[in-house]
Amino acid sequence: MKKIIIVDDESLVRVGLQSIIPWEEYGYRVSGVYHNGKEALDACTVSMPDAILTDIRMPVMDGLELIKNVRQLSERVPIVILSSYDDFEYTRTAIRLGVQDYIQKHQLEPEELIRVLNGLKIEETAYAGEAVKPDLNKEKEDLLDRMSWTDKADDGRASERRRAYPELEKLAEERGPYACWVAIQPFVPVWGEERSPLSYSLIVREELERYRYTEYLGAQGPVVHALFYLGERMPDAEAQRRHVSPFCGKLLESLRQKCNMDFAIGISRPARFEEYDAMYAGAGGALLSMFYGTGGIYYDNGSAARSVYADDQWIELYKTLKRYVRQERFDELLLRLDAPSPAEAGEIDPGEWKRIGATLATQVADYLIEQYALDVEKIRQHFGDLWPLERYIDKANHKAAWLSSVKLVFERTSALIASVRANKTWLTKIKDYVNENYAAPIRLEDAAAHVYWSENYFSQRFSQETGMTFLEYLTNVRIEKAKELLRNADRSTEEIAGLVGYVNANYFVKVFKKTTGLTLSEFKAGCKS
Repeated sequence: MKKIIIVDDESLVRVGLQSIIPWEEYGYRVSGVYHNGKEALDACTVSMPDAILTDIRMPVMDGLELIKNVRQLSERVPIVILSSYDDFEYTRTAIRLGVQDYIQKHQLEPEELIRVLNGLKIEETAYAGEAVKPDLNKEKEDLLDRMSWTDKADDGRASERRRAYPELEKLAEERGPYACWVAIQPFVPVWGEERSPLSYSLIVREELERYRYTEYLGAQGPVVHALFYLGERMPDAEAQRRHVSPFCGKLLESLRQKCNMDFAIGISRPARFEEYDAMYAGAGGALLSMFYGTGGIYYDNGSAARSVYADDQWIELYKTLKRYVRQERFDELLLRLDAPSPAEAGEIDPGEWKRIGATLATQVADYLIEQYALDVEKIRQHFGDLWPLERYIDKANHKAAWLSSVKLVFERTSALIASVRANKTWLTKIKDYVNENYAAPIRLEDAAAHVYWSENYFSQRFSQETGMTFLEYLTNVRIEKAKELLRNADRSTEEIAGLVGYVNANYFVKVFKKTTGLTLSEFKAGCKS
């Protein structure tokens, strides 16, 4: 994987370049993003990237000064200029300094940038004087991956969760060794306003990297994780808040302005880095408090957990949920969930809402399959982006959003039921029409007109709902009526053919044999035996 860095003082450019291009698909990894040439040069002194994308006009140290200094460290590292309309003279100077190519920002397209980089024939190279260090980013990815196991049922890997992370431990010793885990998540009180995790996580990362005593760890879905180092001594709760609150307050204010959305920050109790699993759990638990609140800062309160349903309470609630779903009383159930009974009036643990959501998702799907004979694929197609239902409901991180997601599931369930019933109504009407008129000539267009549909639409819908064409269905009805006549009366072939809608007796005989596999004589003989 080729490492590139991006240097630009415009936040939109930095975030945009990271988010609109699937770098790893092309064999690249953005190893650093910097606001000015000074920050980028400091990073290059420690570890030279495989390529540099840089703006020209920047504060502190501009792009030209950066290029001059980089060329003193390495003559080989490819550099591409991101230029504006009026940067032509600067671009000419940059080219004389050894820049390989330039791209105008207003014409920048992902495919063009990748084409330019690929044209440079960048190689993954260790440059002279560069210290070869263990990959800190790999340690961060591994740490978050292992922490995610704690959120799932034990899959046999529990013993693997504890592991040494030498680079992270070294950072902790240099900056701490005491720290608290910080989890940052958008606060979305109204369902449907969620954003792409990538766009805001990049902004959160940039904000975190501005502070000396924070270490960005990575993102898990919508949650961004970091460490906040607290120094040499274990602080008490009050001291921790004095250290962390001002930082988190500034971080919240900046994120709200730049992302135009609110955020919640969950903060664990302080500990040494080696206790990362407890800190991770504490920050996650603190973040759950947002389920009943708003955006803001939440601290791990340890033992002050909210109530959970006792086994007997849960069994009764389960029965109630099932009864409401099977009686299709969705509006009443939503009201009940929004205003729990006095026995449930306290704030139950947010995990219990997830449990309720999973139960509702299962009950809805099971009911549609059992009551309306729908297959899973048809249900999935109807719910679309809400499927699977349990995962959709589980995404809600606030009670109002949770209720909103459940409401949308109920609305689409009701719509599907109404559609099935409407289908059955027109189908029943057609079947009655055939039963009443099978002895007369019935054409496809006659049946379609009976329910006021076009021939093509009627033919398509009939096949979808019954698994056979209309002619096949009509034929089956006529042959079944013919079999009844053959069992109960001694009539001629011509007479039976006419009674079931066939003018030509010879044609009737052929259709009977094709449908039943028997001749008329064989069928009559079977009736007598």
